[in-house]
Amino acid sequence: MKRGRLTKGEQLRRFMLLLRFIFAFRYATRKQLDAFAKVIIGLNHPQWLVDYSIKQGLITSYQEPVSRSKIYHLTQRGKRMLKAQQPKVVYYHFEKRHAGINTFNHHNLLVESFFLLRKHIQIKQWVCEWILRINKHRKDKIPDGLIVLLNGTNLALEVETSYKTRDEWATVVALYRYDIKDTKYDAVLIVSQDALNYKGIKTKLYSIDPEFCGRNFILTEVNMLKLGLCFYQANEVPLAQATGSLKEKGFHGKEI
Repeated sequence: MKRGRLTKGEQLRRFMLLLRFIFAFRYATRKQLDAFAKVIIGLNHPQWLVDYSIKQGLITSYQEPVSRSKIYHLTQRGKRMLKAQQPKVVYYHFEKRHAGINTFNHHNLLVESFFLLRKHIQIKQWVCEWILRINKHRKDKIPDGLIVLLNGTNLALEVETSYKTRDEWATVVALYRYDIKDTKYDAVLIVSQDALNYKGIKTKLYSIDPEFCGRNFILTEVNMLKLGLCFYQANEVPLAQATGSLKEKGFHGKEI
């Protein structure tokens, strides 16, 4: 392929990757789309891909009134293009309520976590909460995401932008105790937006059940995650080390 020219196949591949990213997270800001095109697809000048996707009617934008941020989501044409690769795209829809200020902040941390985590662990599959919730009861406990690693480890992802009480965390622990015992997940990865909340979560979890939480909850916050670090089994360790050790465990997180 000559420099500066794309085959139709390569152009289609890039479109599909961008559409799949938006599908996974339901929507994205322009900054997030440009970052995906640059970091994941590998484009030196990612703007054209987003602009051309808009021109082709594959994505469109909505301006969130409080933050004044433009939010990009799939159009009907974009959904049709993606359907062969993602059958669940038939469940996809975007509403203004999906981008309310609290939801928007949570969404942004989720996307930031995606970019940071893929630098430090080998991710095979990433599924967000809205997809996991398809055909589930609305009261079911669904994590913010499911991360499947190349080594087969299943991580339930929780990103925290607000503060939970000890009783709220006790409920979270009880629900995940059942899911981990049922081998639905190997562990829970919690990413906090800031160090203060991270410290509070750690204190609360270890006051609820230090043995279970130490074995099955991996904690980190954005600045730690940038360095690839987390708190696991009462120690600050590399995230890759913590997630890698989960495969050495058997049922309910107990050593084989």
